[in-house]
This record gives sequence, structure tokens and C-alpha cells, in this order.
Amino acid sequence: MITSQETPIWLWKFLNSFSPLGKSPEYFDSLIIESDERSIHDFYIANGFFNMQIEHTTTIDSLEKEVTLTYMISEGISAKVQSVKLIGLDNLGSEISNEVKGILTFDSTKRFSQNTIKSAIDNTILLLENNGYMLIKYDSTIVLQDTLMNTASLLIHFYGDKKYYISSLEVDKKGTGADKVENEMLQDIVGIQKGDIYSLEKIRLSQVRLFRTGLFSSVIINPSLQDTVNGTVPMLLSGTVGPMNEFSPEIIINNQLNTFNVGVAAVILRKNFLGNARKLTINASAGLSDIVHSNFNNLGKTFSLQDSTIFGFFEGVIGIEQPYVFNRPIFGTFNAYLKYNKDRTSNKRSLGGKISFEFELPRYTFINYLNTYYNFEIVDETFPLTGADLKLSESLSILGAELKVFKADDAIYPSKGYNLNFLLEEANLLNDVIGKIISRDFNGALFYRTVLSASGYLPTSTRNNFSLFAIKFKVGNIQNYHGNEIDIPSVKKFTVGGSNSVRGWKARELAPTEQSYQLNKPVSIVGGTFLIEGSFEFRHKFNTEIGAVIFTDYGNTWLGSKSFKPDEVAVSSGLGIRYYSSFAPFRLDLAVKSYDPSNRKNFFKKSFFKELFEFQIGIGEAF
Repeated sequence: MITSQETPIWLWKFLNSFSPLGKSPEYFDSLIIESDERSIHDFYIANGFFNMQIEHTTTIDSLEKEVTLTYMISEGISAKVQSVKLIGLDNLGSEISNEVKGILTFDSTKRFSQNTIKSAIDNTILLLENNGYMLIKYDSTIVLQDTLMNTASLLIHFYGDKKYYISSLEVDKKGTGADKVENEMLQDIVGIQKGDIYSLEKIRLSQVRLFRTGLFSSVIINPSLQDTVNGTVPMLLSGTVGPMNEFSPEIIINNQLNTFNVGVAAVILRKNFLGNARKLTINASAGLSDIVHSNFNNLGKTFSLQDSTIFGFFEGVIGIEQPYVFNRPIFGTFNAYLKYNKDRTSNKRSLGGKISFEFELPRYTFINYLNTYYNFEIVDETFPLTGADLKLSESLSILGAELKVFKADDAIYPSKGYNLNFLLEEANLLNDVIGKIISRDFNGALFYRTVLSASGYLPTSTRNNFSLFAIKFKVGNIQNYHGNEIDIPSVKKFTVGGSNSVRGWKARELAPTEQSYQLNKPVSIVGGTFLIEGSFEFRHKFNTEIGAVIFTDYGNTWLGSKSFKPDEVAVSSGLGIRYYSSFAPFRLDLAVKSYDPSNRKNFFKKSFFKELFEFQIGIGEAF
């Protein structure tokens, strides 16, 4: 909370002398002591210590040219909130008034906290803005201190408690494609009707819906405050509509399948396709996968599907998106695709289609993302082996749902809060039903697949988010209830290792070996049906662009939960460097196999570069 800081160790000062790393020396300045004392005083008062006192002393070592600055604080006893009186909210209805009182009721057994009170006031404003009180504003809080009883009484002042309803929605559009977009369609997408209660959250969701159509380069929905009459307000949609047809080349950089991938793509867009704001997308992309572990010397020489040193992908996708399905705020997509993917274990060809429905949920609900989908896919997989090729062909019929909870403060660099993700899929039931209808047996496996992942973020400082602890835990299970487990396609099984997983191993390197039923050879590419994975990270930013990470990852996969053994959990540890660009972090992680369940030789007798060391490149945080 104070400006005065200890000078860093000599190593940090040395690094800072010629690079952006490290930290510059801290010099004593007596003029900032008063400011420090004021900051400490304000901090304690904001947390209920109304009787605190502070003094300071300085000890000067002229020989070492050092100063020891000591702040001595007498905290006293913290105060509790005794009562709360709300002023300026006389015109609320009884139901909303009770909700406001519930938010602004504080635990009398806990100490006064200015941050807790501010958070409750912010939540109150948000609640009122979403229930018609368009002009509601917070004015001030008067704290009446009882230093004898160590209690505080709060007088919280608001103004603007008039409720508003929507009188109309007008559209003002411009741009090259403005005449190709109908006002009535935009009004339907917005979903704001005459007589609706004014809601800031509903307006925000409507703007997101409009942006996702791809029609607008800019769009905003605002109330016309100068036209308010008798508690009603007209809304104005203002936007710039771009061209209906677009062609764009793209550069691909991502971390799909726990590998760092680069490639190129060409995208053709047709907006407002057949009306109703549908968007037609034709996308072709190709690139290299896991470039960190690829042998580029072979790229122009012996590249083939049997080459196990170069990995790549090709995808062709035709997709249709519609932002308002079944006259409801549901975002629907349909994709038909052809994909080729070549990794260290197999060559995969996928042909299929997927239809999904993303339901619009408010931010303040616990679950704020819900996506349901159906996916039909034909997968041909070839495993190059010495002397012969093992080939598998499967048809997959998948019905799934994904629920997410976003409670972290930032998507790019989360520093506090948590995220949850739950995935549930049922596979091949439709194939089995169709087989029985046409009097055929379905020989594949029927199974369900569940994955639960959680991540949490805890800052170590109240001043900024430059240092924090991050933790991730993930568990997955595949259970077949018809057919053999080996008939579950490998594209749906679990593997561990790679830039977003256990970083001491290559991508998908941690997978159980299963005996092939076609060739009398073990094939370690099938993957597991039970997964445990997690990470611990300490993240620190030296400045807004450069940072570092210390991490420990653990995890493995097994053939069924009953095969799980704690001593088979692989562990890796390491260091990472981060560069925070304007759109995403770039990272380089250096990892060591701290515990390798498949190689339990003495750690110090292992070859560092051949048996222990691994490095990973990635974009975005690991989780």
C-alpha cells in the first residue's frame, strides 16, 4: 500500500541495467513518508480500524549507505457494521426493495470493510439498472462511527429511483451494406419490445447478438434520454453495416490438441445469407502441428504420410450461422467438414457435420454458457507400423452438452476468480437405433464421455495483478455400456502431454499401450478412458509486457478408473517466460520430468536432454 520499497537484490539490479528484466534500485526519499503514512491510515480506516495510530522511525547506516525505515502501527479493535439506512430509494416496489435490502445487509459479526460495501453497492446498481431504473446513481456513504462500542452505522445515498419502460426501438444504420439489411430483422434480433422494462443486461446481450451476425463494423443501442415521457424511453440502434461479401487470408497460431500450431487459411464470408442475418462461411486451412518437435530438414525431402517427424493438418469447412433460432435468442451453427490430421501416432481423416445451439445466459447467473450439439462423423485412422499398416474406420454419432461458469476477471490474463467447465457426451446411440430399425447389428461401442475441469486464480497483492497463484484440475471418464472398450475411437479417448497439459512430455505422449486386435503388436496410440490432470503456477509480471512463471504439472491416463494408480501419475516442473502482446500472451516453457512412472531410474543418473528435458511454445496462458 506504500510507495517506499526495499531495494532489490544485486542480481535484479544487474539484469535491469541492460534489459527489461529485473528491477531498478530503490532510493530513500523522506518526502514520501507522509504520503506512506496517509496511505496506511486510509487502508486501516477502510477496513474498520477507526482508532488506529501510526508512527515511523529511520535508522541511517552511513557506512553502508543504507536506511532502515520502520512504520509502527497500533491497530486498535476493528468495528462491526451495526445498521444500514438507504436514502433515495423510496419509489422501489416491495419485491425489488427486499432484494436491495438483502444485498445491502452486512454480517454484524464481521468487521467493517469498505471494499465489501462498495461491491454490494455496485451489485445494487446493477440489479436496479436491469429492472427499469435507468437513471439510478450512487451518491455517497456516510459512516457514523461509535468508537466506544466499535460499531459503524451506514447512511447510503442514491438518486434517480424512477422506473422506465421501453416505448419504441428505432434503427439508424449506415455503411456500404446498409440497404441490404432490413430494419424489421434487426429489431427481431435485438428482441426489445414496446412495453418491456428497461434492462441494461438485456441491451448488452442484444448488442453481442448483433455483433455476432458479422453485419456491423460498429453498433450500439442507447436510450434517447431527451425523449423520456411518463416513465417511458425510446431506444435507438445505431450501427455501421459493412459489405455483404468478404474474402480474407488468415495466419493461424493456436494451441489446439496441446501442440503449438502455425498455418494459413482462406475465408469467404457471405453475410445475411438468404436473409435472417445468416452467415455463410467457407474456410480452407492448412499448416504444421507441433512445430517444436518437427524435423524441418525432412519437410522438402521425404515428407509423406509415413514420415513420423513432420506433423500437419488440413481442414475444409462450410458453415452457416444464425443468431436468432426458433424466434429465441439462441445462436445456431451448422458445419460440414473434411479434416486431415497427421501426428506422431497416426494419420486421421474425418468427414462429418455438426449442428449446435448456444443458449444466451446472463452474466450474473452461476452457469453463464450452455451449448448443446449433435455431431456425426466418419473417422478413418491409419497407424504406420513396420512392415504393415493398422487401419481403423469408425462412424460416430455424438449428442453432447457443454456448461461453463466464467467467474474470472479477464479472459486473456485472469488474475482472480475461477472458471468451471463440464462436458457430457453420449456416443453412437443413434447409430445403434438405426441399425435395429434396418435389422442390422451395430458392432461399435456405445459410450458416454464426461470431462470436468476447474481453474482458480488468487492474486498475491492488492496493489495490482502482477503476481498470482493459479491452479487447474481436470478429470475425465469414458464408460462404454455396449460393445468393447477397444472399439471406442481414439479421437475420443484421453491423452496427456503437451504445451497446455503436462509440459514435461510431448503432445499426447502419456497414453496407455493396448494390444492391437488386428496385428500382434502393442500400439501406444489408442489413449485412455480415465484422465486426471492438473497444474500449479506462480505467475509474475515484471512489467506490462514481460513475465515469468514457475509451474508444476501432473497427470496421466488409464484404461478405466479401476486401473488408476497414484504412483503412475507423471509429474513435471519448470520455468516459463511470457511476452504479453496486445492480443495474447506468447510463452516459452522449459520443463523437467520430476517423476516419470515409466522410467524410475535414479533422477540424477538420467540423461538431462534425452530423458528429462522438454520445452514447449504456446500462445495464451496454459489455462
